[in-house]
Amino acid sequence: MRNTTFISSVVLSVACVSAANATVVYDTIDPFTDAASDSSATAPNGVTSTLTGSIYESRFMRTRTSSSASSSSITIGSGSMVFGVTRVGAASTSSGVNQTAEFDYFPDYTNGLYPNFTNFTSITFNFASNFDGILKCKISFFDAVNGPVEKTMTGASGSMTFSLADFGGFGENTAAMDAMNITFTRSGSNASGSLTITNLVANGASIPAPGAIALLGAAGLVGSRRRR
Repeated sequence: MRNTTFISSVVLSVACVSAANATVVYDTIDPFTDAASDSSATAPNGVTSTLTGSIYESRFMRTRTSSSASSSSITIGSGSMVFGVTRVGAASTSSGVNQTAEFDYFPDYTNGLYPNFTNFTSITFNFASNFDGILKCKISFFDAVNGPVEKTMTGASGSMTFSLADFGGFGENTAAMDAMNITFTRSGSNASGSLTITNLVANGASIPAPGAIALLGAAGLVGSRRRR
């Protein structure tokens, strides 16, 4: 009986370790499939959403404007994010005039599911914009060597790439990455317009398989019962 119990424990332990080592390569930072919105006029404190099919568990987003001469909004759904601006006052091309759409992404702290960036190569996304002025994207991680990385977005449409070299690597544990921030800023104009983002992915990133944590918990439960 002891041998049977021992063998069963070993088999279960091996199965659980294998499951724990398994990963799902989502790559997706934000699928933009949930219906969510935020407005500088009606929800200035931001909106939090739970994500599905992402390397992150939740998203906090907020949009703001530097003056009352324009209002801004974020609309998410059907695979895209639309950052819109509407001029509601006198036209301005001052360098101090700006509107922002900010996104914070958080891992599943409760269950200890952190994105694995060990094989990470780059963050990429596609965009389409009719904004005038200057449009920039800034991405930051808690412990990237180079700190926040900001790039100017040019043209009416295209793709952007933030490579591992841009961030200079990561000082923290790449197998368990923490939160990240992505901020889009349009400056030098308050004219009406919009920016659309699709296919926001972290190439080479992964997340622990959903059943891994549950199996490890089961292994611990079985082991404790048998020790009794």
